[in-house]
Amino acid sequence: MTTAYESLVARASAHREALDALEVPRLIVGISGCSLAVGAGETLAELKAELDRRGIQAQVETTGCKGMCYCEPQVDVVLPGGPRVTYGNVGAGQVAELVESVLVRGDLRSDWAECHWSDGEVPGIKPASEHPFFKDQTRHITANWGLIDPESLESSIAAGAYRALDKALSTMTPEQVIEEVKASNISGRGGAAFPAGRKWEAARASRDRPKYVICNGEEGEPAIYKDRRMLESDPHRVIEGILINGYAIGAEHAYVYVGGEHYVAIERLTKALADASAAGVVGKRVLGTDFSMDIQIRTGAGSYAVGESSAIMSSIEGRRGQPRPKLVRSAERGVWAKPTCMNNVETHANIPLIIERGAAWYLGIGTAKSPGTKIFALSGNVTHPGLIEAPMGTTLRQLIEMAGGMRPGRTFKAAQPGGVSSAPIGTSDLDVQMALETLGQIDALLGSGGIVVFDDSVCMVDMTRYLVNFSELESCSRCTACRVGSMRLTDILSRISTGEGRMEDFDTLDWLKGLMERTTLCGLGQAAATPAFGAARVFRAEFEAHIKEKRCPAGVCEALVRPVAHAAL
Repeated sequence: MTTAYESLVARASAHREALDALEVPRLIVGISGCSLAVGAGETLAELKAELDRRGIQAQVETTGCKGMCYCEPQVDVVLPGGPRVTYGNVGAGQVAELVESVLVRGDLRSDWAECHWSDGEVPGIKPASEHPFFKDQTRHITANWGLIDPESLESSIAAGAYRALDKALSTMTPEQVIEEVKASNISGRGGAAFPAGRKWEAARASRDRPKYVICNGEEGEPAIYKDRRMLESDPHRVIEGILINGYAIGAEHAYVYVGGEHYVAIERLTKALADASAAGVVGKRVLGTDFSMDIQIRTGAGSYAVGESSAIMSSIEGRRGQPRPKLVRSAERGVWAKPTCMNNVETHANIPLIIERGAAWYLGIGTAKSPGTKIFALSGNVTHPGLIEAPMGTTLRQLIEMAGGMRPGRTFKAAQPGGVSSAPIGTSDLDVQMALETLGQIDALLGSGGIVVFDDSVCMVDMTRYLVNFSELESCSRCTACRVGSMRLTDILSRISTGEGRMEDFDTLDWLKGLMERTTLCGLGQAAATPAFGAARVFRAEFEAHIKEKRCPAGVCEALVRPVAHAAL
């Protein structure tokens, strides 16, 4: 007898075979938040118009983000029987040339192509496995990015979606699922890094009903954009992780909390949930089993503070998104005062791999204390900013090299990991491993995986002022120490940047750091002073130049830039 999952696989296989048998070109435009920001919507519209003008029969499709944010917009072309070739920087003005060269003349334009995705050789075009951006990555949870249609259930299932869910439901007990997750030692990928298996175990043990799963996709801090790309590029992988989570802890209800400004992620996730529900993957009797689970989307108004677990729960309940005192664990009393298990989008995306391939396989990647891969969002002064998946423990230097190195003519000065919650990393620690245990040794945080790289043109006083000002603006104001303390941090850094700083400001930063860590409810307040304290420690000489010499060595702080004397003409 054919199972519900086997029926879906058969449907997906037929879908893939139909695409492979097409006798017209396929043109696939990457549509995601990053590509739309640089004109991918216009590229898509112009591509359709150009094909219509020329009377060319072709199939136009869309996909998600490949992580190569530096060369958006991107268009993939598949000629009948030919390889899939990715072309970068295809603005609306380049569409006519692309159509003329590739579709009309059959010239694959090796001078324009980024890479190809076939097993064979394509003259003059590198395979993706040899492309400088991809060759040193370890792509497991991002393996489907930019290659599947994220709005097609069949495309996702053909690429392996829900295989692990079928395995869990048909061959494993909930306790066995939890033991596998515990054995993998996966830590949360949202910033707090709490072991996911222990969280699941506590939620399973709770006797109250109903139970809830929450997937945290709020992502409201600067330079962090990997979760929304996951929801945009491979939403069914996340849904699968949520379903496995619910099966393991005994929950029948789940919420995916997404920042309201991430509209592409919301649209793709909405479509994915509708399709999964219609196919019997979400809802009553998942894949024909006795397990049932509904999944709903909740959107926020765009708040960094709401990324904190208890604040998300308050927001879901329709109340102001403020953190709660941690008197009771959410596994016992969370949303609606019921047992709740919350994990990040990226954490849930890892779960299908762990269940399908096993904890032993997962432990073979990364470091002993930080296994698995991590999606790093590289931005700032690197040549090729984008999203890189690499094993935990990859060094900062290696990540920068994967991103094309520093901008030509510039040298590395610092990196800011973990959004606004970490101390910066200076040149002496450029070879630090990006893992929980090693970053902790230099008072830095892995956080959600965002890394902003600064070159020698950046003033660390000015940059740190921006970071603390962000925390001030995003404070929910519940804690006096956070509300007032973040204002004081901004005041101090603003004074230093204008030459009005005092040497005792260093002691004040130290005092504020300790006070806010002890007296605030959530990570925003507890870490608000960390970037300032860390920057003042790592870049002490630069801070003292602002204070003692009234000079900005980088020439950025306007009040401290000395006018250049011009010779008389």
